[in-house]
Amino acid sequence: MIASTTLTTMQVAEGLEEGGLFYLLNPLTVASCVALSVQNLQHLFLVFAVVAAGAGKGGLSAAGIAASLYVCPFTPVLLVLPCACLAYNQQRSVERAKEDREHSEYDALTKGQVSLGFLMYSVCFLMVVLCSFVCLLGASMAAMAGELQFVEAAFLSVLSIRDLTPNTGFFWYFFIEVFQRYYLLFVFAFHAHILFYSVPLHLRLGSYAPTGPFIHCSAAIGMISLFKPYPTASDYALMVSAMLVQAELIRESQRYFAFLLSGVMFGLSMVPTMVAVWLGRNAGNANYLYNMTLVVNVFGSLTLSEWVKAGMRLRKRQFRLAYFRKLVLAVADEVSANPAAAKARASVPAPDADTTVT
Repeated sequence: MIASTTLTTMQVAEGLEEGGLFYLLNPLTVASCVALSVQNLQHLFLVFAVVAAGAGKGGLSAAGIAASLYVCPFTPVLLVLPCACLAYNQQRSVERAKEDREHSEYDALTKGQVSLGFLMYSVCFLMVVLCSFVCLLGASMAAMAGELQFVEAAFLSVLSIRDLTPNTGFFWYFFIEVFQRYYLLFVFAFHAHILFYSVPLHLRLGSYAPTGPFIHCSAAIGMISLFKPYPTASDYALMVSAMLVQAELIRESQRYFAFLLSGVMFGLSMVPTMVAVWLGRNAGNANYLYNMTLVVNVFGSLTLSEWVKAGMRLRKRQFRLAYFRKLVLAVADEVSANPAAAKARASVPAPDADTTVT
């Protein structure tokens, strides 16, 4: 399925093997397996959804997102829009005839994906996700002889953040300190804010086919790892592995990427020590662990932000290169036909990539 993707603009293929090996051999992933965590199962569904979308199989991608929603409620909705866009682009690239490479590259950078066809496809994609999720719930109800206690234990308790056991996230500390009267307000705010990231990222990256939606998918995986109510160390291994697939973006952000990633690793390595000091020896308080989780999440957010910003810079540079390449070819064609018209054509200023309608 990976071989059937057509992500040819950037050297994505060169990072697939390295990213997979980094995830499988990462000590954080190995520790998660030793701890018998089910997070790796959710990672499997997330990666399956992205790979299926890259192969143009929207139904399988939607099923993968539904399965990830079943394992971890709510946060995988960040993958709905980028996976729908990626699957839509791959299907169109297979269906339409091959065009001139120089012209099609510029068109991919200038034509937005907010079209009627894409909107209809996104609605259908979302409906498949919902139907698949309902089918999984129905299968669980059948296995539980019609009982609904599993909904309370597996979904509502996670969404309401009732378990305040310390972890590598920051939700537990906030909800320990918050007043009970404002509890539901903060629960709503902490869950709802992630819905505001998908559309802006799509408008900036979704118009750059075919790699823009793939970058958006990797960014969504990173945001899922950061904003989960109950994250684990293996989630950061998945986030970094998704970043390593795009080798060009790592080279673009290499000035700060290594430093920020070192901050994430430092924070994660200090979490067991802070837990032992606070809960084991009773020589500290909750602030010891919270400070380290804050370091992990701040550096993780900065790492993801720098990586996405590198993708936008690369998109802008390739937009300009594609525009001037098309302009030079057009001028060369008109020179051979009409020298007077070529002078007028060459005097047209280049548009700015940031003001392009996406």
